[in-house]
Amino acid sequence: MATAAEVREGFLCPMCMKDLGTVTLLQGHFEEEHSTEDKDVLQQLRGLFGKAKKKILGDRDEVEDSSQSCLQSSVYKSPAGTISGYDPVAWEPQEIGVTHSWTDLYKAHRGAKVDRYVVETNKLIIRLDKLTGPDAPMETSKRRAYEKSVVPWLPDSHVKECPFCRRNFTLTRRRHHCRLCGDIMCDKCSQFLPYTFAKKLTDPTFQNQDGEVGFLCRTGSNSSLNSILGPEGDPHIRTCQNCRKLLERRNEQIEQRTNKPTIVLLYEKLKSCVEAAEELLTQYMPMVESLSCGESMYNLQEAQRYRIKITKFYETIDGLSKRILNLGLNNEDEPSQKQLLLQRAIRTYATNFMQDNMLGLQALPTEEQYVKLQEARKLEIQKRIAAERQAAFEAQQREKRAKEQREQKEIVRSEQLKQSETRERSGSQKLAGWIPNESSHINFNNTDDPMIQQMNIIRSYIKQAKQAGKLDEVQMLEQNLKELQNEYLRQQRQNWS
Repeated sequence: MATAAEVREGFLCPMCMKDLGTVTLLQGHFEEEHSTEDKDVLQQLRGLFGKAKKKILGDRDEVEDSSQSCLQSSVYKSPAGTISGYDPVAWEPQEIGVTHSWTDLYKAHRGAKVDRYVVETNKLIIRLDKLTGPDAPMETSKRRAYEKSVVPWLPDSHVKECPFCRRNFTLTRRRHHCRLCGDIMCDKCSQFLPYTFAKKLTDPTFQNQDGEVGFLCRTGSNSSLNSILGPEGDPHIRTCQNCRKLLERRNEQIEQRTNKPTIVLLYEKLKSCVEAAEELLTQYMPMVESLSCGESMYNLQEAQRYRIKITKFYETIDGLSKRILNLGLNNEDEPSQKQLLLQRAIRTYATNFMQDNMLGLQALPTEEQYVKLQEARKLEIQKRIAAERQAAFEAQQREKRAKEQREQKEIVRSEQLKQSETRERSGSQKLAGWIPNESSHINFNNTDDPMIQQMNIIRSYIKQAKQAGKLDEVQMLEQNLKELQNEYLRQQRQNWS
């Protein structure tokens, strides 16, 4: 037993004060070595062990104990005391009892694992950037010291065998260090990372002109690495298999972010063809309508080139949609149902687009048909021009006749006004109360010309004035008749010309 002045720490056995290191080893030691002690003491100590275990390990043991209790409750013992299998009662449908969600536990384990991968990968990328940066020396003598300063190397004495192939190190099987983590492995288990692949991982703007790059492949011979790289030998970095897996995983993530799936690439190409075809259709439709009418606004050869381009775009759209529909059907792992529905929807969209536009795609006339259409259009234009000229001439003639009629009416109105004034002046000179009989010329001449009618009226007035012996009225009326006759002759000459 320990003295009162002595204070010890650790997982100590309460009986022999031996330090066991862990709770599990302490409990197992106590049950095996001190099983003959008093049962009450053992029960009390077991309770203390359980409390200490819960404090140290947390709720994990509670989950394990609950799962263990569930497992024990699902089996039963035969009368002889041996386990015979599952309880038949458990086979019957049971009501759902107490449930427990394992989501939080799963997320905790997954998060810890993912965080570990992320942290380790970022650490490797930082070290890789330093080893391939401009400050890294290329001389062999300085290079080794610089690599050790970036990544501490594990001492040779700590590792007796290769951790990957489990073969012991000898004079012929030497130790080699990983430049990224400092671990030790043999030469055959070493991996070699080219500088081009390192630049791809560390520099997002790096563009390799030689195609895809990755870790270098080893041959079965024991020759040097430079012999499989070419006469010059590209620079490389020695790594272990663990670092290689992490770096290749990072490369896959980069490829997934930068590279698009095949269906996306095909669909983008199909959409570009659809947009180009729609743009050509907006230019082609006015052409075919104009050329079908015989117009010379567009060129027939240019319209034919447009039609050929549109037809080729339709063929490309049909081929791309068929490729998308059959994408992945011949592979061992068939696409999911959602992807198949997406592929069918794309094919349906392309088919509807071609049907809607191909049916409305009018054919262009041939050279001979276009010449005939042009001639027919010229005749139609000439006829329309002649009809327009004739209509304009007729309108002009109607306007002229209307104007002459308005002038004649004005002359007649002025003559009537003069006659009324004359009658007023001669009213005082009438001896026997002579007044021209206006009813005597109403049916004198049934002509439509107002000037002729007016001249006939004046002649009748002259005749009546002569009979009445009114020489002044006769002279005035003859003068008016002469003026009307001169004006009538002038208008007739204009109409004949």
